[in-house]
Amino acid sequence: MKAISFFGTLKKVNALIDQLMIYPGIDEDTLVMKKTVWLGNTGSAIAVVGLTILGWALDLPSIVAYGIILLVIIIPTIFLIPFIRKHIDILHFILQFSILWITFYFMLKLGGLLNSAGLMFTGISIMFMSISFQNTRLTIWLFISYLLSLIATALLQPMLTLAPEMTPAKNLLFFTVNSTWQAGYALMLILNNINQKKEIAEAKQAESVRLKELDEAKTRLFTNITHEFRTPLTIIQGMTSLVKEKPGEWLEPGTETIRNNAGNLLRLVNQMLDISRLESGAMPTHIFQQDIILQLHYLVESYSSMAQSHNINLEFEPSTDHFLMDYDADKVMHIVTNLISNALKYTQDGGTVIVATGLLSKNGNNEFLIRIKDNGPGIPAENLPYIFDRFYRIEEDTTRLDSGWGLGLALSRELVKLMNGTINVESKPGEGATFTIIFPVTNHAPLKDMWSFSDVHSKMRTSIQASEKIHEKSETNTKEGSEKPILLVVEDSPDLIKYLSAILESEYYLKFAANGREGLKKAFEYVPDIVLSDVMMPEMDGITMLEMLKNDQRTSHIPVVMLTAKADMASKIIGIEQGADDYLAKPFNEEELHVRLKKLIELRRSLRKRYASMEAIPTTSDKAIQIEDAFMLKIRSIMEAHLDNDHFGINELCKEIGMSRAQLYRKFKSLTDKTVNEYLMHFRLFKAKELLLNSDLNVSEVAYEVGFKNLSHFSRAFKESFGQSPSGAKK
Repeated sequence: MKAISFFGTLKKVNALIDQLMIYPGIDEDTLVMKKTVWLGNTGSAIAVVGLTILGWALDLPSIVAYGIILLVIIIPTIFLIPFIRKHIDILHFILQFSILWITFYFMLKLGGLLNSAGLMFTGISIMFMSISFQNTRLTIWLFISYLLSLIATALLQPMLTLAPEMTPAKNLLFFTVNSTWQAGYALMLILNNINQKKEIAEAKQAESVRLKELDEAKTRLFTNITHEFRTPLTIIQGMTSLVKEKPGEWLEPGTETIRNNAGNLLRLVNQMLDISRLESGAMPTHIFQQDIILQLHYLVESYSSMAQSHNINLEFEPSTDHFLMDYDADKVMHIVTNLISNALKYTQDGGTVIVATGLLSKNGNNEFLIRIKDNGPGIPAENLPYIFDRFYRIEEDTTRLDSGWGLGLALSRELVKLMNGTINVESKPGEGATFTIIFPVTNHAPLKDMWSFSDVHSKMRTSIQASEKIHEKSETNTKEGSEKPILLVVEDSPDLIKYLSAILESEYYLKFAANGREGLKKAFEYVPDIVLSDVMMPEMDGITMLEMLKNDQRTSHIPVVMLTAKADMASKIIGIEQGADDYLAKPFNEEELHVRLKKLIELRRSLRKRYASMEAIPTTSDKAIQIEDAFMLKIRSIMEAHLDNDHFGINELCKEIGMSRAQLYRKFKSLTDKTVNEYLMHFRLFKAKELLLNSDLNVSEVAYEVGFKNLSHFSRAFKESFGQSPSGAKK
């Protein structure tokens, strides 16, 4: 812990030194050299000050003179280094070379190597300082100079006399002090070097993390782009086939749907191109003086069908009926439609989205405000600072296709900035989000007339009504015992629902749900024969719904096909692990969908042999079948407990098992191909046969034991089931 604290302090000191040494355009190597030279000279100056004071205290004038000379050449260098930008290595070499030969002179004056109070250690510190040169030639020159000074001192030793001021005790003391501070100086350089390596390692690690995050962001981008493309491609592909097969019925609605989804694809491509153009500065603005209220009214109306299909109240609250200002209509359309679309996607059924306008006056200048508010789940506080960042998506929403791929809001912000506006967001979890756009108001551009939205609105109402008729036609009422299997389709794309209705309604009674939560509710209500569900949907995704269906005894038997834009193996594995019976990637083949649905229903019907028999249920390692085995064993256990009660029937069984009559009927019929009453009758007779064969009870006693109060009814039912009378079976 102390080591961590020490290195943390050293890191802060290094940061301060960086600020002192840095200048515009400095490279990393020069900065490191300047820091090392400055630290080395500062440390040397401190040590020399201490050495000089000690020399003065011990009456050693030669040591004092040596210290003063060194300080005279070192201290100015300390102050000069932060301002020097070139040839710092040459300056430092000259300084160290000078110190080396000044030291040589005082070593001779004091009486040689062994009598010089340890001044020879100065040369060692100089060699350590040469690390900062990053220049082999200069380092070698210093080493040769130091070596020559030692050799010269040793050769001249016989001619030298001990200075009178230097006693053996003082020599020993200074020898110890010099060697100690030189060791400390070496330690400082070593620690600084270690810290620099640590910083380099941290920088490399940070760069590695950054590159990994960038790589993951790119991977998510391309993955999500393919997801976004798959749903419209599925619809276009499917509608093309329908128009070809049934031109009379599907030519007009089919081509309209194809046109809409081709527009969606074009919008996605344009977003990518717009981001590229903004980056290169090639995005022009087309500013005209226009009625922005009229355009906003049109844009809100264009989303009324989407809002109605999700039972969302979309309101427009303008501050005035008309307002002329300079703006780029195309860019405002991109910004506002993106924000309205997001608000609708994140607002639950029954919610409200409000588009409001206002006028502000700031410092004598007018500003136009657009506010888009929803009462959806809101945005977590920790995500708010990043939602305008490119490729950023809130992690909780990565299972949703409609959470986008992180370009819409980034593009909106850039377009707002391009028109000198500002955009911000306010949100509290559980209370929705509010996006506010502010544009400066000017009236200098050429005037341009706006179109009327009334014709568009009328056309959209016709489209909505047509869509509602298709949905009403497909949402067929289902009765118990009907021959067609019930198929629950859980999908949030109206166009895809339209296509699925067209290709499946002849073979199935169709039920629809717009999200996982609604799908779960309808699955419990109708107990369908099979479920076809998208994975990524608002409110509750398909995987969560699947898990809840498979863990509930009312619906655990229902086969579920996951229909998704996620075609990667990891997504398939997640779905299969949660109990999905099959997985289809968009765009899918119509014939393949038919075959897979049919085979799953047939496979589920094959289980009827397992449960229709009254024999012991064989063991299995299949977890899905184990769940149904447990359900049937529970049913048998309840029936056996009430075997002698002739009034026990489906109503009493529903109470015991905790299911409604309709739910139990649908599940039981699916598993056994029998009604509950038929199964209970067979169960009573099977138990009666066991008692007749394995007990001493007579026929009348057995009949009462299994809930028959009428002996003739018992005999007749027994003979119909087993081909012989009860008395014959007893014999």
